[in-house]
Amino acid sequence: MTVTYGGRWSSGDGGPVEDVLERPLLDKLGGEVNRYQDLMFLKAAMAVCALTALADDEVKLQERQDIDYAIRIEPSLATFDIGKANQILDGYLSALTTNGDAAKKILYGKVRRFAGDHKRARTLMRVAYLVITADHDVHEKELAEFRQLCGMLGLQPDEVWQNAKIMRAF
Repeated sequence: MTVTYGGRWSSGDGGPVEDVLERPLLDKLGGEVNRYQDLMFLKAAMAVCALTALADDEVKLQERQDIDYAIRIEPSLATFDIGKANQILDGYLSALTTNGDAAKKILYGKVRRFAGDHKRARTLMRVAYLVITADHDVHEKELAEFRQLCGMLGLQPDEVWQNAKIMRAF
């Protein structure tokens, strides 16, 4: 006996989706959508890391370590290994170094995708916060980039990390 998905979806002709698709296929499709959304989020997270890390024209070892730490502790990034995230990050850093403003436009586009999702937008900026404070030497260029990214996402910098010492600088 076949179990069908009962639900709120409908097929192209308006009929119930369970008449067309069985549960395993819908579950697989849902899993693929989730993986795609998670990959988009990973790319946006690596974009904010690259943008903030290079804002002061250098990427320090401590910043790279904090990016790895953020990947390990952030639940929405937990499905990805650090190697994959670093591969994406290295590509973004290289693009920013060689193509400057053109690469920035592309990376800003990856970040903007999360402007309507307050929780994920805030998470992106918390990752950025970890990067700019990693070396305990926060430059004005890093703060400017942080503010710009917050504005792009519809966030106020002080709502990203309440009670953080660095927020007084914003």
